[in-house]
Amino acid sequence: MYSNGIIKKISIHNFRSHNNLIIDSNNSNIVLFGENGSGKTNILDAISMFSPGKGIRNSKHENMVNNNSKSKKFEIKILLKFNHGDLDFHKTFNADSGKPQINYFIDDEKVSSNNLLDYLRVIWVTPVMEKVMLQSHSEKRKFFDRIIFNINKDHLKNCRKLEKLLKERINLLDQYNSDGEWITIIEDKISDVSFDILDERKKKVELLNKYLCKISEPFTSCVVQLSHKLQSVLFQLSKKEFKQKYSDILKKNRAVDKEISRTSQNINSVEFDIFKSKNLNLEAKDCSTGEQKSMLISIIISVCKIIKDLNPNLTLIILIDEAMAHFDEKHREKLFDELLQLNSQVWYTGVSKELFKSISEQTVFFEVKNNI
Repeated sequence: MYSNGIIKKISIHNFRSHNNLIIDSNNSNIVLFGENGSGKTNILDAISMFSPGKGIRNSKHENMVNNNSKSKKFEIKILLKFNHGDLDFHKTFNADSGKPQINYFIDDEKVSSNNLLDYLRVIWVTPVMEKVMLQSHSEKRKFFDRIIFNINKDHLKNCRKLEKLLKERINLLDQYNSDGEWITIIEDKISDVSFDILDERKKKVELLNKYLCKISEPFTSCVVQLSHKLQSVLFQLSKKEFKQKYSDILKKNRAVDKEISRTSQNINSVEFDIFKSKNLNLEAKDCSTGEQKSMLISIIISVCKIIKDLNPNLTLIILIDEAMAHFDEKHREKLFDELLQLNSQVWYTGVSKELFKSISEQTVFFEVKNNI
């Protein structure tokens, strides 16, 4: 029922640099333009709050409250216009009473952040994300896990379930004898969900690479390689075999894990490497800054295409923050063309309207002025 939606209106209160801001956005292309520091990215950050996690800047919610506010709360509302009706999405944060409370509502009905993925996916590109080519394997894993759960929402549920189970296992090891029956039950659950996560990562990386092969100039294609320190033991097994072997590994390492207070052998010790060429002889981290930007855009375009190809009616909101100023005209025109074909709403930011003149006829421009 709720298909191919766009953000018709956004209302922001007490969030980042914006005290009260309302934008009517009933169009497929929205350009936010204005001087540096005027709060353009903060608007995209507000939209990103309707994707599970901490948004574009990956910061704590208490740091998102307007600095000039006497209260410790903010709220964001978006009205999503679908083919067959509208829905109000509402996020609140309130730390006035002490313990912070984060709530999501859809048409005034309280929901979890996971439920958001039933209605929309939000994908973004920011200048900070270019560093993913240089970041640790842990940061790359978080980057690709976000990509994967935007393709398959069950991946987020499984990742959160695994995180909870790993904490529960360590707590049990700290409190009880390491041979406890309950620990065995938890480890069986860890093995079960670990297989699903690892299998989904493998499948989606393979799918992403197929789409990256189709990326055409002027953008730079790349290849993503997934590896794991346990792969020789676990990667090629059936689920039943995997669960048995991994449960045995967890049991064997109980004493060590109790000592170090973490699960030493877990499937989050995964490595995502990005290469420029198919023969894997040049890593993205060794490429120029321009090539890294181009590869990042290639990954995001490919992910958006996968999402829409798997579910053409799914609502996809794309946020492109300050990317256009870093590309020449060929790259800009190619990116505009690729995004227009996705049948999705795209929000751009830029200092000048001139960067977007070729799509001005199908674009709403909103000037953002410094509120400080």
